[in-house]
Order: sequence, then structure tokens, then C-alpha cells
Amino acid sequence: MGYVKKKIKELIKESGSKNKARSTAEAWFKESIKSRYLNEVMHTSGRFEPGKIYVFDYKPSTLDLPWFDKNPVVLSIGSKGENDLGVNLNLLPIPVKEKLLDDLYNKMEAQIKSANTGSGRENALRQSPLKITYEGMSTYLKQFGCDFAIRQYIPSGKSRQNVVTYSKWPDIALCDFIELNGTTIAQIRRLFFS
Repeated sequence: MGYVKKKIKELIKESGSKNKARSTAEAWFKESIKSRYLNEVMHTSGRFEPGKIYVFDYKPSTLDLPWFDKNPVVLSIGSKGENDLGVNLNLLPIPVKEKLLDDLYNKMEAQIKSANTGSGRENALRQSPLKITYEGMSTYLKQFGCDFAIRQYIPSGKSRQNVVTYSKWPDIALCDFIELNGTTIAQIRRLFFS
């Protein structure tokens, strides 16, 4: 058990239950967006940087998609052509999401520590990106049957985009921001797990 899972466990213990920890984490996120003093969540209109987690409103340019998440929480892989690319953490089962973030944090801990020094300290915008690839992420998620969570996002379809500092991955993992259009999470999982 690494940093992310340990911290989630601590947050649950402090709150008294996972539901209360989730409510606390969601309140932290909303307050951080409004704060002028905290840099743990920062507004950005820029393209995805690999390894960073983004939360944004999404409306694809074509609404004839069978489904999409209106409020994705995305671990970025970078970009693919003109689109941004990443893992929509909302689509993962909670144990898989927590394991992914824990394993990735542990593997990238040296990069994260160096990204969290100087002017980048706890500043989500200034932290350096991580070196992760589509191939590595796809291989990792396939072992759980969850590579379907890798999605492309048209930059012009994103609004109110925020980026989260690495140290707050446990908090964002607890948040439940999913807002599906055209389906339910159970239907999506049945579609890909069958």
C-alpha cells in the first residue's frame, strides 16, 4: 500500500466513513476552485500535460454520441493529434481507480517529488508533467478489462477545466463527479465487460 491508498484510508478514518470522506473531498475541491490562496486546484484552459489530473465540464461537438461524461475526471496521457487523451477515472470501478493512482504515484514518486519543489510546490499549474504513455496505461488497464476508460476529448468541448496537484490525488480519487449523458455506469461496464 502506497501513498494514495494510505492517505485515502486516513481520510476515511478521520471522517468516520467513506461517504463522509467523499463529501469532505468534494467540498475541498469546490472550495479550492474558489480560493485565491490555495494552489492545489488551479483553473487552466491549456492542453493536457501527461500525468496530471483534470476535472472539467465536457460537451462534445457532436451530440450524436451514444453516451459521454459531462464532468470527467481525467488522468492525462497527453494528446493524440488535435485531441487531449486520458483515463476518465469516473469510469473505473473504485478499487481499480484507487489501485491505478496508488501504483502510478509509487512508480513516479521520484518525478512527483522533483515536480513538487521550488515554485511548483503544491501548485498544480507549475508542477512538471510525468512521463507516462498510452501504451503503458493501456496495458495496465487491460488487466482489469478497463482500457475502455481511455478517452479522447476535443479541447473546444471542454470548459471550466481545473488541474489537481499530485499530493491531492487521494482526495480527487474519493470524489464522485460522474455525470453521464445517454447511459448509466452499470450499462457502460456491461457493454465493455461482456
